[in-house]
Amino acid sequence: MRIAYIILCHKNAKQMNMMIDVLNDEENTFFIHLDKKSNIESLIKKGSNIHILPEDKRVDIKWGDISMIEATKNLLQTVFDSNEKYDYVWLLSGQDFPLKKQSKIKKYLEENKEKNFIEIIDQRDLMYKRLLKRNELYYPEWMKKMNLLSKIVKFMYIILTGGLNRTIILKRKNNLNTEFYFGSQWWTLTYECAKEIYMMLSDKKYITYYSNCLVPDESIIQTLFMKSNYRNEYQDKLTYVNWNGQINHPKTFTINDYDELINSKYLMARKFDEKIDDKIIKKLYYDLKNN
Repeated sequence: MRIAYIILCHKNAKQMNMMIDVLNDEENTFFIHLDKKSNIESLIKKGSNIHILPEDKRVDIKWGDISMIEATKNLLQTVFDSNEKYDYVWLLSGQDFPLKKQSKIKKYLEENKEKNFIEIIDQRDLMYKRLLKRNELYYPEWMKKMNLLSKIVKFMYIILTGGLNRTIILKRKNNLNTEFYFGSQWWTLTYECAKEIYMMLSDKKYITYYSNCLVPDESIIQTLFMKSNYRNEYQDKLTYVNWNGQINHPKTFTINDYDELINSKYLMARKFDEKIDDKIIKKLYYDLKNN
């Protein structure tokens, strides 16, 4: 079982090195995209199976922006250009951490071989109409910023065009002629499925349309997946993220969440931050390395 872990990161090299250490074996390879603003390259663990994308493939990532997809696309390109064959491609954040040993992760994937693990939110979900608003309106880049003025203008824009759950005016033409899907950014796909999505993503029309959507990284891969030949072969994502009581960012786990994490059915979790609480990272690391 060979896994290509593709990682989006920008800070906290120590905890990312710990993550790589517990996932590392002779079969896996790590492909790392460092945000162009990041200065941690020299601190990242070295190894023949650890590859940091070169400067010309690094993107200045902004929240809610197409830059997240461009960085992911560059990671996928590097995987497929390597001419190495993998069983799975697994998208991680540098602030993820495993909840299960690598041997158990691989055992689970072996038992569910050929399945893809991705969250798909479609029209049956109560949140769908609200999420659809992200794609139906044209969002200029400045409106996606996280400063107070941009947030206020964005909220008024959404309300004045029909409210949170519908779009009455200024609705964009869906020139992709496709139904939109949504879900978590973090997925685990078979090599063949990831390659088909990468080939579709290479068609500039998708990047062009999604460039002015809000939070495109939570829609574009799901939409392309549901256009792929693998759309009937999926289960829910393998990464646990807690959004309870959160708005723009998921909960950052601390040592107080230890029981919740180890009793979870998931294989991975996010997010963790060594500057907020490194005890939970060290505890999980110790468990995975010694038990």
